[in-house]
Amino acid sequence: MPHPILITFLIFILFLARFAWILTHERRSLKSGFMFVLSLFSLMLFAATVLVNVADLDPHYKDWILPLFIFGFVAVALTVTVFAFTLIIMFLYDGIKIIRKEGNRWTNYLSLSMGIAIIFFLFFYPQLGKFSNNSWFTYPYAFLWLVIIYLVTIMMMYTLTAWINLINWKTPPVDYVVVLGTGLLGKQVTPLLAARITRGIEIYRKNPGSKLIMSGGQGPGEDIPEAEAMAEYAENLGISKEDIIIENKSRTTNENLRFSHNLMKPNSRFCIVTNSYHVYRALVLAKLQGLQCTGYGAKTKWYFTLNAFVREFIAYLVITKKMQMIVIGFFALMTIIAATYNL
Repeated sequence: MPHPILITFLIFILFLARFAWILTHERRSLKSGFMFVLSLFSLMLFAATVLVNVADLDPHYKDWILPLFIFGFVAVALTVTVFAFTLIIMFLYDGIKIIRKEGNRWTNYLSLSMGIAIIFFLFFYPQLGKFSNNSWFTYPYAFLWLVIIYLVTIMMMYTLTAWINLINWKTPPVDYVVVLGTGLLGKQVTPLLAARITRGIEIYRKNPGSKLIMSGGQGPGEDIPEAEAMAEYAENLGISKEDIIIENKSRTTNENLRFSHNLMKPNSRFCIVTNSYHVYRALVLAKLQGLQCTGYGAKTKWYFTLNAFVREFIAYLVITKKMQMIVIGFFALMTIIAATYNL
């Protein structure tokens, strides 16, 4: 086997092994997304190396290998372009729809704002580079580019990692299924919360002997604690009252996890159930508390999911603000050093 093929193959195996280790040991980290991407790119590099070496061995293969590379490059470029425009349309459409359906609250403007931001940074921000010939503008412009690229990369890895953590295969049986609460309408369970409860019951029935923990306190505009309404909803679906545990003091996801865990027997295995867009952040919070668990997502209306996902990503940045500040601070320091050296 030629050395380039062997080297690229070993690189692929190394990244793939690392990705497999993360999946089986601790996948609640952005390393899951990074290793998936590195495994995919190293596989592509290995395949390209094999093709190039085959062409060197037999010149006749060169007639189709070069067009194949060109086709692959064009296909990737078109895919990225179509994806970018599709993303813009989705964010704008979703933003307008959620404002019309859910009301004029600032959190409902996240999708629309994201769509406008993508348009600005793709089409207008590069035009500002014309002013970068001015020495005072060059470095702030470059610094903002670094921050943008970093945040886009983190968002991509966040998305991949969130999807990875929604896939549960060959998971061990759980003793408790924790359903995280969300807002009520007075005493009434909302469709969003009903989806969580239904999904929780589905997992509960797949784990004989397990208990359901309904977790959620009483928030503004709610007549009773969320957990009590959730428990009643589950009972109406045929769940025995003895198999439902009520945790009605929590006000945040952090408290949902901590208070629910306090109601479990020692060394119990559990999972959390929430809407798909919320699963990964809940798992990150559980990890920060030292809790081992898996997460299951409930279906959510598409127009709501996209807006909520943006909100969850912003919340993730807040949770990991120390790391984000260190990275952005490093960019700022490098920019200041470069400006001091060259001005």
